[in-house]
Amino acid sequence: MNNWMNDTYRKLHLDNHQPEWMGGVAAAITEEEAKRQATMLKEAGVQAVEVFAYDHYGHTFYPSDIAVTHPHLENDYTGRMVRALKEAGIRTILYMNVFSSVHMRRLHPEWLRVAEDGTFPRGAWLSQDASHICISSDFLERFYIPLVQEAVSKHQPDAVWFDGGSWLVEQPCYCENCRKLYREQLGADLPKGPMPEPDRELDSPEWVQWRLWRRGMIAPYIAQVTSAVKALSPDTLVADNNSGKYFMGFPLTEKGRFVRWLTPRELGVDWLSCDPVHFGANHEVIFSREGRYQSTTGLPFDYMNERFHGWGEWQMRSPTDWKLEMATKLAVGAKCFFADNPYVDGSLEPAVYKDLKDVYAFVQERETYSRGTQAVPEVAILASLPSQLLGPTAGAEWGRDSGWGEVSRARPDRVDGASMLLTEAGIQHLIYDEATLREQLHRQALVIVADQCLMEAETISALERYVADGGRVIVTGRSGLWSESGERRADDLFAALLGVKRTGVQPAPIHYWEAEGRLRSSMPYGEVKLQVWGEAMQLETGDDVETLAELIAPNEHVWRPGGGRARADWQNYTTVGAAPAGDRAVAPSITARNYGLGRVIYMNGEPFALYYLEGHRLTREWLFACLEDLYPSSKRMLSARKPYHVELAVHERRNGRTHELFVHVLNYFAQKRSGYLIHNEQIPPIDDIELTIRPPCKPSAIFLQPEGADLEWTWDGERATISLPRLQLHSIVQIVVEDDNASSEAK
Repeated sequence: MNNWMNDTYRKLHLDNHQPEWMGGVAAAITEEEAKRQATMLKEAGVQAVEVFAYDHYGHTFYPSDIAVTHPHLENDYTGRMVRALKEAGIRTILYMNVFSSVHMRRLHPEWLRVAEDGTFPRGAWLSQDASHICISSDFLERFYIPLVQEAVSKHQPDAVWFDGGSWLVEQPCYCENCRKLYREQLGADLPKGPMPEPDRELDSPEWVQWRLWRRGMIAPYIAQVTSAVKALSPDTLVADNNSGKYFMGFPLTEKGRFVRWLTPRELGVDWLSCDPVHFGANHEVIFSREGRYQSTTGLPFDYMNERFHGWGEWQMRSPTDWKLEMATKLAVGAKCFFADNPYVDGSLEPAVYKDLKDVYAFVQERETYSRGTQAVPEVAILASLPSQLLGPTAGAEWGRDSGWGEVSRARPDRVDGASMLLTEAGIQHLIYDEATLREQLHRQALVIVADQCLMEAETISALERYVADGGRVIVTGRSGLWSESGERRADDLFAALLGVKRTGVQPAPIHYWEAEGRLRSSMPYGEVKLQVWGEAMQLETGDDVETLAELIAPNEHVWRPGGGRARADWQNYTTVGAAPAGDRAVAPSITARNYGLGRVIYMNGEPFALYYLEGHRLTREWLFACLEDLYPSSKRMLSARKPYHVELAVHERRNGRTHELFVHVLNYFAQKRSGYLIHNEQIPPIDDIELTIRPPCKPSAIFLQPEGADLEWTWDGERATISLPRLQLHSIVQIVVEDDNASSEAK
């Protein structure tokens, strides 16, 4: 099958949810208007368009024999738009909502999700109760699969994009279908009461079992809808919105019981796609970190950015915003997917497409340098799938009254913090799930395991062999203390590699790290103790372990006299719950060990999550110093003299003896705002960036793209140092190498 998503860089999503009381739906979509829109989109550079067939309210936008057609649909919106787009040579994608509908309360109440109190919750973003359909019902077989096949038969799309599927599954349901199935498969009643807080979930095995059981239904759902499409049209591509993310892992279950975690490649979809920024959040940060994972999956992937600040509105952001978002996608290997809202009558705002034409021309001149490329591995960040879903959140469950300032804590904070730090350092990095990392370990110069609490024993063993063979690893916090199914291990499986055994948890929610010896002397402010919130471990260390820093307990007077070391015994020293350092070292905070031919560092806490949440310069200084100890700048494939906000990403393309490296350079600059909305309308240029890269051999040429200009560079026998005189929004440095080694590696 030809997967045309590999070469389709410029897509458009037309979001079109319409409540049943809305009149004049698609009234403007005559045959002539559909053709006019298709022509306008073609001129804007759009290669594929997603058209609504079935929305969150449960309405089709074409005459249907199965679902409720919108009661005020005045024209066959889906049919006319699809025909006009095909005539214009534009690929078509059908939008299909899955597990929400306002009509099932009347038509099939037995399919609805039921709360523990017997009420019927709302689905997706709807305001109507009794609109969330349960995956345990026979809704898919009796209603949805026939609907999908009707839509595919009528419209013959090039692809189908399912929404409200995987991300609408994981909520507790007490319908008769769930009660019966859970009892049959697991021999127990559904757990009751409120779901435990994230930091308590692993202490509630009944809820862990339920979560694995429920998430285990997602992969079969994806298989069902994919099979329904392929049975009619084998070449029609399929995606499920939000599937394939490192914090959206799906388990394989058999008869409801956990077997293992699935990689995105095993889901059976043709490409990964999502709308990850719902209401004005930071597109560039989200696209970057999610793309650095999805580029390792082996599947084409895209991200939506929007005309508007939030879904369901008709504002219009700056095209400079859009360009920087598009450039970020290209830099991490993603394709572009722009989202717009038609007006109720189906008409489009011409001003949007005037700007989009300019933005997609910007993309088109750059996609040449993305086509056929692969992300280059250097530093790997492990994102174990269960750690993002089941483990405790980053940071102690108590401490600062405001919960680490105004920023909420989440399980992926450790992965996100490691990526943010490496981005600021200019270090090439990718994010891997466990199965993919084990396959790709031999290609990594360094692996970071940032408090990945739930891990497979096979991964820990693979990391031990990797270090023995000369690899470098950073492990932090409670990594690997739980199995991939959420069970606390009796033994510390990392102890053999780290030379450190974690025997318990320190009682305080805050500690200070005090650097020693050469670590202290390597930092400008090495004499300052680093304040670190979060869990710290009690340790037993081996004789061959070097202590680089000590863990200093807080001042003893924060504990109530005569009390113990529980939360009730803690006295806040300040209004935010911090406490000054005491004078007692209770364990090492950073240890290093040479193991076989390699080296490993253990950090006793959650510094990467801390950095994500606080961004403190001293935390950065400590982490940079540890990176330099383990993986010096002089040894790295890529290093740079640049501001922290400039992002680098490296891709490669091989063709016989020619090996091309492409270094994407992004100038991220956000305007000051007090709220959640991010604007990047004015981007000051950056002068005199210097890149140093270690290619297989001396380059034959180095260009600035898409301008095609020669760049000045020098060669020291191993590395090329390249001068980038000015960075506006996005530049691509193309490094061309021609040698026999590149040819043999490609084979």
